[in-house]
Amino acid sequence: MNDIETLRETWERPAPPAPDARAAARAALLARAAGPPRRRSRRSLWAVRALAVAAATVVIATGATVVQTVTGGESALPPANAQVVLTRIAAAVQEKDFTPPRDDQWIYIETRRQGHLFKGMPRGARFTPRTPLRTDVSDFWTRADGRRVGYLVNGRLMTSNPGERTPENTYALLMALPTDPDALLAEFRKMHGTYTRIDDDYIFERFAVTLQQSIVPPAQEAAIYRALAKIPGVTVDESATDTEGRPALSVSRVSDGWRKVEILLDPVTYASRGRRETAVADHDEMFPGPGTEAFDKDGERETPYREWSIEKGTIWNIFTRTAVGVVDQVGQKPRRG
Repeated sequence: MNDIETLRETWERPAPPAPDARAAARAALLARAAGPPRRRSRRSLWAVRALAVAAATVVIATGATVVQTVTGGESALPPANAQVVLTRIAAAVQEKDFTPPRDDQWIYIETRRQGHLFKGMPRGARFTPRTPLRTDVSDFWTRADGRRVGYLVNGRLMTSNPGERTPENTYALLMALPTDPDALLAEFRKMHGTYTRIDDDYIFERFAVTLQQSIVPPAQEAAIYRALAKIPGVTVDESATDTEGRPALSVSRVSDGWRKVEILLDPVTYASRGRRETAVADHDEMFPGPGTEAFDKDGERETPYREWSIEKGTIWNIFTRTAVGVVDQVGQKPRRG
């Protein structure tokens, strides 16, 4: 008989705890019992599509191509067990040591993208598991108070006023987010609802981008994992591998009916390593999309055509966080190792 059942048997008046209260207590016990050893540290498509368009102006193209390999099998946990794992992750990250950046410091993120969508892509391109992935690297600095951003254009450091932003890579806005998972879900739907159709696909990807492109305060990071546990269709694979072939924990969901989006985490510290998108069904990307219409420069209605297509099993995008840290000046990079 475990602690929860003992409580149930000995409780006389008032009535025993409600089922949801017992479920929460059980999840908390599992989180404590199964949580990994804590490591103490002082610092711990298309992203979604609009971010990729913006990032295209600041990336450094490496000129390299990568032949993809699809990893992972059918070992993902069903949703009920996935919720237990996500609760465990939330409990662990909420208690990690964390030193918040000062308002005048800068958060640096280096990201390597390997994927297929690129400028000048020929109409009707077909992508298969044998198609090499193109690679580029981006360096991005955000002042912790959100007032300035920095990036490289053709190797030259540029800074600008970011204007209106959302919290995905702005520390000051992240710190102000609610820590209750239901309130966090509502806030993300509200802040993005003006610009696009908000559904569970979109919210899952916004959380994926937030974990990858930011240093997230522990309370808000824990809230993100608790919110992920509430999104239908989210699964967890504790035996996955990341883009470097290392053991990883994968939190995933199928978006748009064809694209599996994975949040890849260190299996011990739960630090973000990035995200991976893989086609789980054949897909044709049409323009204009179903139910929409577009017009050419002469005002004539566009005849739908296939922009590109992808074969099941093909990696669409890999975003790997290759460096992260807090620095005192824009243009600085944290010491590696």
